[in-house]
Amino acid sequence: MAKGIIRKLLLPKEEKFFPMFEDMSELISKAAHLLARIIDHNEPSLQEDTFKEIKLLETKADDIVHQVFDTLDATFITPFDREDIQQLTSKLDDVLDNINSCSQQIRLYKPKKLVPQFRELCLVVVRGCEQIRVAVMELHNLKHPQKINDACVKINELENIADDIYHQLISELFDTETDPIELIKNKEVLETLESTTDRIEDVSDILKTIIIKSA
Repeated sequence: MAKGIIRKLLLPKEEKFFPMFEDMSELISKAAHLLARIIDHNEPSLQEDTFKEIKLLETKADDIVHQVFDTLDATFITPFDREDIQQLTSKLDDVLDNINSCSQQIRLYKPKKLVPQFRELCLVVVRGCEQIRVAVMELHNLKHPQKINDACVKINELENIADDIYHQLISELFDTETDPIELIKNKEVLETLESTTDRIEDVSDILKTIIIKSA
């Protein structure tokens, strides 16, 4: 009887962590699509319900972060390194925080318009978040990590594309925007959007670390 209890305590409880990671990846993907809806709208500052929805998703992600750390404290054996669980959780949360920050900037700054090419960069964010979801769904299968590797490669490619789009947009913004206030508004939103692609790549980096350690 005692041996059975000890065995249950020491066995890895992978099912505790993977669903939480998967839930976070779903929230991230949903938030990215909602941000795209805001940017696609003719008057993005009027998307009040969408701003609130993204904020709600960000709050739900914060709850999951706390849940992961609480579970980590109560678990003896984890599916992979404790430090990597902490890092992955934090990096996932950073992506959603950035998406929410971009959304809130648009809500608060109320730019008269967003440069149309913002949609290109936002699409990169959406695609990157979808690749995060693909990779996270495969974390339970670390002995066969090809799908995770493929997703990480795509994320890196997308980040390079994002850099090119960002520099082109910055150049166009300074060439075409004559209102200095609108220039500042657009530039800050653009910088946060580009920063989001960096945070997505951070997730890819920690996923690659997890794969290497599990080999």
